[in-house]
Amino acid sequence: MKIYDVPHKGLRNALSQLSLLAGKTDFSKQGEVESLYNSGVDIFKLLTIHTADENDVTLSELAARCPGNADHDMQDHEELHITQNRLERLLEKIYSGSRDGKDVTQDGAEFYLAFSEFHSQYLGHTAEEERVTQPLLWKHFTDEELAAHRGRIMAKNPPGTLLTWFKFVIPAQSHNERVALFSGFKKMAPTSFFDEGMAVVKQALSEDEYADLEKSL
Repeated sequence: MKIYDVPHKGLRNALSQLSLLAGKTDFSKQGEVESLYNSGVDIFKLLTIHTADENDVTLSELAARCPGNADHDMQDHEELHITQNRLERLLEKIYSGSRDGKDVTQDGAEFYLAFSEFHSQYLGHTAEEERVTQPLLWKHFTDEELAAHRGRIMAKNPPGTLLTWFKFVIPAQSHNERVALFSGFKKMAPTSFFDEGMAVVKQALSEDEYADLEKSL
């Protein structure tokens, strides 16, 4: 069981989208700044949730079973969190300034560069988790135990969070991965919530991709 594949694919997609949006935003236009702000709020929230999920479940369990093996990732999380907080404060300043009619062009340029640095650091961190931490988890836990960890993570997050994850995860997956994920979701979720999930996915996929997924379910 590759526990990092699903969330990391989604986060890489989300970070790339925010980087692209930050680069093309005209900071003299309030509507474009608001769009960047709203996207940033959603994506930074996912990063915070993902870090808490790893710290509270995955790394906590690893530390209990093999003391010391989770320390490096925990330290990375703390450093990334500090940088993320600075970015969130800067984005809030840009958004507030734009609403007040101030010139936020320089702050916008700084946000783009600072976010690019953060993006690079985050990608390196996720790759290290998959190359180093994932084998440790395979060594010290069975697939059944890892599946139980994932179940605990899913149970601690509200339904709305899952829908936000779908927005970024599903487009980043192969067709077979989408089918596997949504087949399980269909079995467990109430019909109304499954329909909500499909509506989110429909907006995130191309028409052909969505039709292929729908046909396979």
